[in-house]
Amino acid sequence: MTKSKTRRGVALGAALLMIILEILAVKGDGFQVAKAGLALLLAILAGGFIAWDFKIPKKLSPIVFLALPAAALCCMEFFTHVPWDLTPLIFFLNYLFYLVLYLIITAVSGNMRWGAMLTPVFPALAGTVNYFVVSFRSSPIVPWDLYSLRTAASVADNYTLDVSWRLYFVLMGFLWLAILGEKMHFSFGNVKKRLLSVAVSLVLMFAFVSYVQTENCEKIFGLDDILFTPNVLYRNNGFMVAYLANLQYLHIEKPQGYSTDAAQKIAEETSVSSGGEENHTDKTDMEDQPNILVIMNEAFSDLSVYGDFNTTEDYMPFWRSLKKNTVRGNLYVSVKGGNTANTEFEFLTGNMMAFLPTGSVPYQQFLNGAMPSLASQLGKLGYQTAALHPYYSTGWNRDKVYPYLGFDSEYFRDTGDFPDATLLRGWVDDESAFDKLIELYEEKEEGSPLFAFEVTMQNHGGYSKEYEDLTNEIQFSDAGEDLRSVHQVQIEATEKYLTLIKKTDEAFENLIDYFQDEDEKTIILMFGDHQPAEYITNSVLRVLGEDTATRNDTTDKLKTSYEVPFVMWANYDIEEKEVDAISTNYLSGLLMDTAGLEKTGYQSWLEKLQQQYPVVTANFYQGTDGTFQQWSNEKQSGILNDYAILQYNNLVDKKHRIKNFFADISEKALE
Repeated sequence: MTKSKTRRGVALGAALLMIILEILAVKGDGFQVAKAGLALLLAILAGGFIAWDFKIPKKLSPIVFLALPAAALCCMEFFTHVPWDLTPLIFFLNYLFYLVLYLIITAVSGNMRWGAMLTPVFPALAGTVNYFVVSFRSSPIVPWDLYSLRTAASVADNYTLDVSWRLYFVLMGFLWLAILGEKMHFSFGNVKKRLLSVAVSLVLMFAFVSYVQTENCEKIFGLDDILFTPNVLYRNNGFMVAYLANLQYLHIEKPQGYSTDAAQKIAEETSVSSGGEENHTDKTDMEDQPNILVIMNEAFSDLSVYGDFNTTEDYMPFWRSLKKNTVRGNLYVSVKGGNTANTEFEFLTGNMMAFLPTGSVPYQQFLNGAMPSLASQLGKLGYQTAALHPYYSTGWNRDKVYPYLGFDSEYFRDTGDFPDATLLRGWVDDESAFDKLIELYEEKEEGSPLFAFEVTMQNHGGYSKEYEDLTNEIQFSDAGEDLRSVHQVQIEATEKYLTLIKKTDEAFENLIDYFQDEDEKTIILMFGDHQPAEYITNSVLRVLGEDTATRNDTTDKLKTSYEVPFVMWANYDIEEKEVDAISTNYLSGLLMDTAGLEKTGYQSWLEKLQQQYPVVTANFYQGTDGTFQQWSNEKQSGILNDYAILQYNNLVDKKHRIKNFFADISEKALE
């Protein structure tokens, strides 16, 4: 009787849980009659089957057991795509992982029933985490995300974990697998057999993980080897195989033909081709060097790159009005929706994410000592250098990285450096962030120019939550009632995002107005670190009538997702310029040219590379003919391989780093 009551209690709890999830799906994804009806039916049936105390015949249990890993694999793939995207061979390879996982848990528990019932919990949890990660930053989880757990936890409060119908039905699938597993009837009675089974299954898992990281596995099973489009990689290779294969990329491999002599030869050719004068300029008077303020603005972008859409008012009118003494254009970055630090890394060092493991974050994995950067370069030219971030100092390891890069001082919110800042959605707003730049300028040492690099927080993700201090001032004029009825939450989130961009535009106007009247020469550069996540950009695509599922099927469309604006303004006469396309690794060289300051040999070499490849990002490149292409084998030959050699020497082979080619290392970085 007690057992029967327990079973009925579990059945009722499971059914109620799924009904609660259904309500959340209606709230997050809109009410849809067919889906709501099916969801309710499955929830009631699930409760009924849990309450029904029957067992699968013992002889049939092993057959059902062998089918369960395939079903778990399908559920896992359904989180973000469909399992039939996998070829039969790759499906089988992924199936082996789930089979061994079932064997391990079954062997440990000593009972096929418990093994089949508990195993679905693990892929369900991993898949759910990956589902939300993809929703927030538009790319799947990778092994090195473990380094980012602290950073992710610090911003999690501002994200809403909306339940979609897709998520609901996948979790329902896993629940039914557990229900079916509970009906199994097969056990290991012998302790020695159990221990042997555990040992054998663990060895099989170790062998599997090792094998999927080999070239032989890649060739035999036809695995996708294009690392720099992780969404496509996970879709083509399956979640578990793609994730486990990525373990081999935790370390940077040497480029083809790398040696210290090879790197030195490339550097010397740069010096010869420019007459040995690449690091020299006629401007030597420190008093004539302009102050340089750089703002990498969180998720700042102009969504009209996807097409013209109507809003109740312009969300960046001042930005568009800047013409005089202005250099502006389209900047292509390597990330979307997250991994801000990678854009930061490319800008400050001139290095490129395309030569690093897909999804990696150099600030957390590879920067563990003094590193040449724009900060150390300007420091050697007599600049006071400061890094600012109005949030936690430990985010992306910045408290350690900024000194490595040669910044004289760092300012963070959690260290009390923004005491009077006003907040928006709980984060320091751009107006206060920009006021801190003015404060540093007013307090700087007289006669010494200032270089300040600030990473903002105001526009960080989490747009779907409700906030008392933020209303939708900017609204879609084109979003009709039919569209809003289905995608109301996403559309309102996008309107919040556009409202935040408008507030950035207003704060930027105030900053420019201040320096317009200052006597000291000053250059201000602002650019976005990446676009917001896909649930924001997809709202624009829906308004434009585009198919969000096929939006990135071509490189020409894909590149739009990585396009952000930049503007460089001066309070003195500079040559106005419109830059059609540039990538982040070249931007510091353009800044130095505009300021009339001496460049490093590395920046001069990058200028030569830019003539052949105007844009290079982790996902694609632009050739001299203006077309954009995704990477294949181009990085292993010609000038791109030379780039990889120089970057490896700069980032990895620190003991043999070429002196007087990269920016000098600051004394602080050596401490």
